[in-house]
Amino acid sequence: MQEYEEMMGELIELGINANPVAPYACCILDPCGQILVTAAHARHISPLFSAEGLALHALTQNYHVRKDQELILLTNAEPECSAMSTILWCKMHDINIAKIAYGASKQRLKELWGCPFGFEAAEILDRAGKDNENRPELIGPVLEEDCIEAFEDAKALFDQGDRPVMSLDLDEFWMTGDWMLELED
Repeated sequence: MQEYEEMMGELIELGINANPVAPYACCILDPCGQILVTAAHARHISPLFSAEGLALHALTQNYHVRKDQELILLTNAEPECSAMSTILWCKMHDINIAKIAYGASKQRLKELWGCPFGFEAAEILDRAGKDNENRPELIGPVLEEDCIEAFEDAKALFDQGDRPVMSLDLDEFWMTGDWMLELED
């Protein structure tokens, strides 16, 4: 899990900067570890655009991937039901998310936000079948305390009624390539 810690730290910051009240962020890595797509929570634009949903949408719009390419989805929060369903559907259509590495666990986020519904990612994978060839490996939590801290700060903003004015320009919530290279300039 240490191999994902540096990138997870960067995703935490990216999520906070993109949407301080919902700091969800993720990226998709190719088999060589190169960042293909990065996305942040944009559900204020469409309920389909969780960070993971938007990243998968951007991936399909910008790359031709093959089933034999094992991709890694790195996300600062355990994917929720709709994101997990999207991941499984993508795998059935030759977009092979072979691993999902996540930061904050669904259980910790449920406790923080008081959200009583939803299944953990492992439960969804179990429902899809333990021998299912489309089943990705679940890795985590990675840097959970740091991720939770960002979500605690977001919850405090939310509870205070602070809501940033959010752009409706979808392009402001995702990008192709390695965002970390752009941050270093």
